[in-house]
Amino acid sequence: MTKSTILANLGSKLASIKIKDSIRKISTGKISAGGYEAGLQSLSNTLKARSDSWRAAANNARQALDALQVAEDSLNEIASLASRLQELGSLYNNNSLLSTTDIASMDAETATITTAIDAIVSGTTYNNIAMLGTSKITFNAGVTDSGGTITLTTGTISSIASTTDASEADTAGSSVATEVALSLGEISGGIQSLKARQNVAYAASAIMSAASNSAIETDYAAETAQLTKNMMLNKISLSLVAQANADENYK
Repeated sequence: MTKSTILANLGSKLASIKIKDSIRKISTGKISAGGYEAGLQSLSNTLKARSDSWRAAANNARQALDALQVAEDSLNEIASLASRLQELGSLYNNNSLLSTTDIASMDAETATITTAIDAIVSGTTYNNIAMLGTSKITFNAGVTDSGGTITLTTGTISSIASTTDASEADTAGSSVATEVALSLGEISGGIQSLKARQNVAYAASAIMSAASNSAIETDYAAETAQLTKNMMLNKISLSLVAQANADENYK
């Protein structure tokens, strides 16, 4: 076997190996399939884990948003009741023509409203966790892939069930309205902060996921060009081997 035959045969074998490699990458869509590119596969796995962690953080933020919105809805209802208390107090204090029956009716409504306000405060929960209370309610929500948290608060609403007379309704209603306003401000700030952190988490998750895929996915255009080139080299090498064998036999 001549030197040219050996070289041509070697070229064919090398081209065949590269052809199989390109076919593997194109058919699987991954350059790491079959145990190849372990380093890139490890990088891809790490990025995928980071992506999943960021998505979990986004879900945490979503749950915290839901919890705050539950508290917000309850506070808005309490605000309406507080407004009615102020109205009752104003009617009582500014009307000297009220009968005993009128006053009794207003007292009864006052007692019912103050009891209802306390019941809303104690009954506002999310997943069995209190969202409103007579003392400040705070909770944490994880918002990063590494366990970073944001502290949220829903404010304080004092108990007013002991207020049963219309003569005190105006004062009680004003006090509750002030507390509701402050609590709604805290909740609004929490909601806006959570929405921003949620957007960051979703974006980070998407970026990490795309990076994970791109680290090991096949560049089809480049790999197809490489396959075509190696197929041509293989064909040429096989032709040279055949020609060299023919020449050898002719001798």
